[in-house]
Amino acid sequence: MPPPQRFDLSRDDPSAARDAAAAALERGELVVLPTETVYGLAAREDRPAALRRLEVVKHGRLQPYSLAVASPEMLADRLAPLPRLARRIADRWWPGPVTQLLPTRDGPLVGVRVPGHAWTRELIAQVGVPLLLPSANPPGEAAPRDAGGIDGAVLEQAAVVVDGGHTALGEASTVLEPRAWVLRVAREGVIGRGDLERQILPRILIVCSGNTCRSPIAQKLLERELRRAAGEEWMVPVVESAGLQAMPGLPATELSIEALAARGLDLSGHRTRPVDRALLERTDLALGMTIRHVELLRDRTAGRPLPVELFDPAGHDVEDPFGGTAAEYRSVTVALERMAQERARQLLEAST
Repeated sequence: MPPPQRFDLSRDDPSAARDAAAAALERGELVVLPTETVYGLAAREDRPAALRRLEVVKHGRLQPYSLAVASPEMLADRLAPLPRLARRIADRWWPGPVTQLLPTRDGPLVGVRVPGHAWTRELIAQVGVPLLLPSANPPGEAAPRDAGGIDGAVLEQAAVVVDGGHTALGEASTVLEPRAWVLRVAREGVIGRGDLERQILPRILIVCSGNTCRSPIAQKLLERELRRAAGEEWMVPVVESAGLQAMPGLPATELSIEALAARGLDLSGHRTRPVDRALLERTDLALGMTIRHVELLRDRTAGRPLPVELFDPAGHDVEDPFGGTAAEYRSVTVALERMAQERARQLLEAST
């Protein structure tokens, strides 16, 4: 192939660069594009010649590459309804450095990304179809952060190179597989796990009266059962607890601490907190120990679509052991453990 046609967006006409890139893609050629993360190698998935050229660059490793779209609507006819976390991720980071592995109507997952680079999004919109956009490097080589760092093997197969300067982030996109209640980080990238936990993961609030025994015991048990049921590779919901009549800052009762310690869990650092508006506003599912707790929570969240249910999936109240014996605390803890196991199972089934 002849040397690629080059455009520098800092001095050349952006529209002329888009027209040249769109024409090359239409012919089944490859185009090097800037993104906010690293440079990508664009191809139309419906052009066999482009796929053959990608195979050359990627040494025959034609993975199921992600699709870059100008907006999620470009794939509306191929995608199944988005999981709840996918919608939240899209609202927070699209356009931006996150690739989502989303279910299609036929079942298999497809990687989808809305690039944060405005010129590249405009090109995709002009082309009118999603583009394959793997990083512009051979396997084992670093992904280029500027047009000057593009490997010769890539340039040999590219018809157009668009120089957008040094990429803003210089690191690959984070690849996520979101489901209804859990999230898998398929590839580490710009967005870290701390950001995902703070901003994306669902939050479950367990509520009793004083937040000294039932709800903190249930919180620890549900956290553990969710991790066990999901497996280590999945990030699970953040579980919190509070009390409708709680005074802030009190420890759990000694018998609660002892009952959980017998099951390998540490409640010694727990401090009580009351249910307040801020806590409810960041909650995705509220679970009450009794039907009275559920009623009070529903009163407080009237007008907001917050699901409020009993902690026990079977629909029974959990008796308050406060002031009772060690045996009563142990009995309640055993019952809460069974409920937590069933609740975790239900949440994970909703994520499949």
